[in-house]
Amino acid sequence: MAKKGPPRKMTQADKDYLVQQIAAGRSVVDIVRDDGFGVSDRTVNEELKRDPVFLSQYARAREFAVEPKIEENEAILRGEGEWAKVDWDARKEIVNDRRWNAIRLQRFRYGDKIDVDVKANVQVEGKVIDVEALDYDQLVAFRQALQIAAGVEDEEDYTDYEEVDDGEDKGASED
Repeated sequence: MAKKGPPRKMTQADKDYLVQQIAAGRSVVDIVRDDGFGVSDRTVNEELKRDPVFLSQYARAREFAVEPKIEENEAILRGEGEWAKVDWDARKEIVNDRRWNAIRLQRFRYGDKIDVDVKANVQVEGKVIDVEALDYDQLVAFRQALQIAAGVEDEEDYTDYEEVDDGEDKGASED
């Protein structure tokens, strides 16, 4: 049976090209400006909502896009090549922005390493929860739920804990 509805504006070749360019570190806005691409950023977003396979490929390409930018950070800080004429503060801000994006896209690789070691079994309404199988976010939510149930207020906000950045840039500004 034939598919109903208007023909798709984005072909598989367009999707493959877009994913390849995203993985190379380009943005969707830059890619849709390419001559001959012929697809708007709105169409890309609609296709991402419609096609789960394309969404998965796109997300994976965004993760891969972090690598070239992280590898270039050292050259930016040293002022090599095209970065030679860029002001030190601007270069430092660019590197910090790239680090921030890397942490958001690949939190477990570039984010702060947090070691949570909990060994406990908790019974909730007849069910046993193995806390060793929970990830960090689930452990934090579980801890907060237990504190609320016990009526204890927790002063520390764990939701943005991995964003804490104490002292990584202190040595860089003295060069």
